[in-house]
Amino acid sequence: MLALFFILMLPAQADERLMVVLAGDTGLNASGAPLDARGGWKGGQRVAGAEALAGIAPWLQGDVVFANLETVVTDRSDIAARDKMFVFRMHPQGVREFAEAGINVFSLANNHALDYGTRGAGETLAHVAAVPGLRASPGLGRTRDEAMRPHVFELRGLTVAVSAVGNAGGGLPAREGHAGMLQERVDFSEVAARLKAEAADLRILSVHYGREFDPLTDAADVERFRRVAAGGGATIVAGHHAHVAKGVEISGSHLVAYGLGNFLHLGTQNMARFDICRDFGLLLRVGLVRGETGLAVETVEAVPLKGMHLRVAPMDGEAARLRLEVLNYLGRRLGGADARGLRFRPQADGSGLWCADGAADARCAGWTEPEASAREAEIAAACGRVVTRGNF
Repeated sequence: MLALFFILMLPAQADERLMVVLAGDTGLNASGAPLDARGGWKGGQRVAGAEALAGIAPWLQGDVVFANLETVVTDRSDIAARDKMFVFRMHPQGVREFAEAGINVFSLANNHALDYGTRGAGETLAHVAAVPGLRASPGLGRTRDEAMRPHVFELRGLTVAVSAVGNAGGGLPAREGHAGMLQERVDFSEVAARLKAEAADLRILSVHYGREFDPLTDAADVERFRRVAAGGGATIVAGHHAHVAKGVEISGSHLVAYGLGNFLHLGTQNMARFDICRDFGLLLRVGLVRGETGLAVETVEAVPLKGMHLRVAPMDGEAARLRLEVLNYLGRRLGGADARGLRFRPQADGSGLWCADGAADARCAGWTEPEASAREAEIAAACGRVVTRGNF
């Protein structure tokens, strides 16, 4: 951590700071719902993207604003769905509204990317590429190379590279209008190596992985994510798929978010029915500072979310404080020789703040790590439960 301290003690001007916002699973339609340019459908009501995002919009302001787009994007109703329990598609207008709200990077690699087959994935690839203001959308491709290739763009004198790999993929047809994706269990190391080889100042790796509804992270996943972050392959590793938030860690001077949970997806259930370890989503605001050895994480804001199934908004008051205590418990389970699980100190606006040693950000004056929660035993019991879709 000494190296990080000296990086952060260097004077940092406004143009040497970068804000990266990370959000989880996103989509604007319920399973099998009709396509509608005016909004998505859930429970018989139509919801426009701008309306669904209104409560969280102030938190979506940043230089790089990431979300996992977990749906097919198409305006065609004649493409057959695969035989699955849940199949998601949304109209391209909804993606444009997401971009207008501030999201400028999407991961397309997840277990719903192929809900309408490789033809539907080809539709997603074409429509997302046409969205104004979108800087990167990795994860799908017409060939293996295209699906693996980092999306690269320039931002305020920095080069940013973003890669994505998901689960339940496979099949990369070269036919015109079709697309596929890679498998994280098979292709993770190759995707990460390809990202590391990119000459970039900021590298973001998106991974859709793991068991649903489990706020704890397998040791094998911790090891492989930590290895990529600490080894310089990714400045930020963003995990998602479990529908619940997981712990956050600094590995070296880089960030691993093991699980962002749901962000805004009309196809998901109301998570408020679950326990305190599973009833919220997570938005992270990662403040990076540029020093002599590159970008390092200076601050992380954690924003617990509610209403992710319909109209997403930040939690506040005691509800937010308790979910931050859950995150802090999960953070205490992480860490190692060159890794540090993050604990967030509650702020007046309901968010939590973590500051690196020597952080120059004014909000970090006097910052200290919070003590363990008085409800630690209750949190540990809830997070340790085995929960599936049908047993809660």
